[in-house]
Amino acid sequence: MKRNSNQQGFTLLEAVVAIFVLTIGLVGTAAAITFALEFSSISRNVTSGKLLIVSTIEEVESLRNSRRLDFAQIENVGSVDNTGAENPFNGFSNGFKEVSTNPGPDGVNGTDDDLIAPGPDNVYGTGDDFTDNSLARRGYARKISITNLPGSTVLKKIEVQVQYPAASGKFGVITGVGYLNDEFRITR
Repeated sequence: MKRNSNQQGFTLLEAVVAIFVLTIGLVGTAAAITFALEFSSISRNVTSGKLLIVSTIEEVESLRNSRRLDFAQIENVGSVDNTGAENPFNGFSNGFKEVSTNPGPDGVNGTDDDLIAPGPDNVYGTGDDFTDNSLARRGYARKISITNLPGSTVLKKIEVQVQYPAASGKFGVITGVGYLNDEFRITR
């Protein structure tokens, strides 16, 4: 048997180099996919935070428009003026509070009673009411700051900050601002 010297194939060294080059390409692709998935998750959380800010500002405006709360009642805890109001209101929470999927007994999101559940009798205000932490949106907290604009008795600034889950177990904060006047719109 004679060996034909014209036959050529891959040497072991060439195969190892080819596998090495492919491995580098695959590791780069895996890193890019991991980054894209993480960025997608953060982007989704930022969008949820923005929607939470907009819905909070719109809810405050709706409370005023529907006359459920008087303009003087739209304040943080400790600053509410319930004088002449039909329904007393304690005010919006001070500081960051967990965001609840339930507005609580007062029916207003962003207040201290948001995590209160009605208990087995399904009636708020009875002795079996309890704090239900399962109502909290995990990783999200909200701070509502309401201030009267200097020199104005008919205009308030509503600043809503939302803390949301970010990368590597950290949290990001996004802020939205709205203004509320003492006039309401009649909707038909």
